[in-house]
Amino acid sequence: MSILTPKPFQNFTHTTVLDRKFRLEYGLTYAQTEVISYLVMIIQSWKKIIVIDGYFVILTSKIKNDLLMHEKTIEASITKLKKLGLIETTLVKVPQWKSNENFRGVKITELGKEYSLSHYKPELKKEMAELQKRNQELEEKYEAMVVQDKAEEELNQKAIEALNREAQKDEEILLLKQELKEVKKQLEVSMEKESEKAIPKEKKEENLEDFRKKITTQYGKSGEVVCNAVSNGDSWRNDVQFCINSYNKVSIYTKDGLFKQIIEPKQVKNFWSWLFAHQHRVGKVLDTKLPPKTSHLSKYIGKSIVINRSVFKIHRIEPVIGGVKVKFEDKNGQIRGVNSEFGNEVIDIKRFEDWMVEVST
Repeated sequence: MSILTPKPFQNFTHTTVLDRKFRLEYGLTYAQTEVISYLVMIIQSWKKIIVIDGYFVILTSKIKNDLLMHEKTIEASITKLKKLGLIETTLVKVPQWKSNENFRGVKITELGKEYSLSHYKPELKKEMAELQKRNQELEEKYEAMVVQDKAEEELNQKAIEALNREAQKDEEILLLKQELKEVKKQLEVSMEKESEKAIPKEKKEENLEDFRKKITTQYGKSGEVVCNAVSNGDSWRNDVQFCINSYNKVSIYTKDGLFKQIIEPKQVKNFWSWLFAHQHRVGKVLDTKLPPKTSHLSKYIGKSIVINRSVFKIHRIEPVIGGVKVKFEDKNGQIRGVNSEFGNEVIDIKRFEDWMVEVST
C-alpha cells in the first residue's frame, strides 16, 4: 500500500537541514537529528498529507526509503524524540485506506517546531529586505492613489452637479425668454385687433388675393415656370413645375411631358397658400438632382431652442430637394423630426433661417 507519494513538491531528494544549535541543545545524534529534521519538513512543506485528529500519518517504510536508514535506527530515534518531548505519536485508522490496520500518526510539539530548516543566505535575506521595503513603498503609493482617486471622484461629481445646475439654469432662461416672446406676441395681436375694428374683414384677405392676381397676370402672359419642388403636403414630386396656363389657371408640367391644369380646389388653395408663404421661391427653379448646400447652417447644430414650452437641441440638418429636414434632440436624448406648417418634414431653407433668427432673438 502506497502512502504519500508527493508530486512534485513532496518528492524527497534525500537531503535534510542540520540545525546544529538544536542538536547540541537536546544532545541528539546525527540520525536522530535527521529524523526530527525530516518530520518537521513534512509538516512545514508537504501539501498532501493525511492528518487524523492533529496527527499526520507516516509509514516507517517511507522514512526508511527517504532517509536511507535502517528500521531499527528509525524506531530508536523516534523513541528518543518522544522522550525529549519533541514529538508525540499515536495509532490511528485511515478511513480512505482499505485496511483495518492501525498506522502511526506523528505530531510535532511546540519544542520540536523550534527546529530551524533555514539555510543562512545573506543575499536572499538582503533581497527579502529590499522586497519588503519595495512592497511597503508600493502600498503607500497605492494608498495615496486611492486617496487621490477619491478626491478626484468627488471633484468630478461636484463638477457634474455644477454643469447640471448650469444646464438647468440655461433651460430656465430659454423658457423665460420664450414666455416673454409669447406675451409680446399676444400684446401685438391685441393691438392689431384694436386697429382692425375700423377695417373690414375683406381687407385682410386682399394681401393673398392681390398676390395671386399679380402672379397670375405676370406668369400667364410670359408662360414661364413659377416654381417647382412644392412641399405643401399634397405630395407633389420635386420635378413637377408649376405654371399659369392661357386661361390664368394653375397648371403643372412634369419631366415626362405631362401638362395639365389643377382642377381640385383644395390643391389650388394649398398651392397659393404655400407660394404666398414662400414668395422668395417665385420664378426660381430648384435643381431637383442635387440637394442644396447647407454648410452655412452648421452654426445652428447643437443650438438650444424652445418648441411648445420644451427645450430642444438641433441635432442634425439634412439637405434634401426643396429644403432641409431638421432633427431635434430632447433633454432625454431622444431624436425626433418636426413638420413644417404645411404638414411636411421638408422645411424651406429661408423659412428655417428666418425661424432660427426669430427664436434666437
